[in-house]
Amino acid sequence: MLLKWTLVAFALASVALFALSKLLAWMNPPRPGRRLGPAPPLLARVERALRWTLLVPVGIAVVLLVLALAGWP
Repeated sequence: MLLKWTLVAFALASVALFALSKLLAWMNPPRPGRRLGPAPPLLARVERALRWTLLVPVGIAVVLLVLALAGWP
């Protein structure tokens, strides 16, 4: 029961943070001279690292889940 309410609380918090980020982005649009420039090098490195530390383990977990549900020993 506690686990269920913990998951519900985190889900509500994530939805609230997402909505708040969209509201802040709408209230503070980028300045006209800074619309679509190239990303800073550090941001590109962080995005690349995030891809490897988040997406690859999630992909492996999905494959393992499919194998487990298929009954593969």
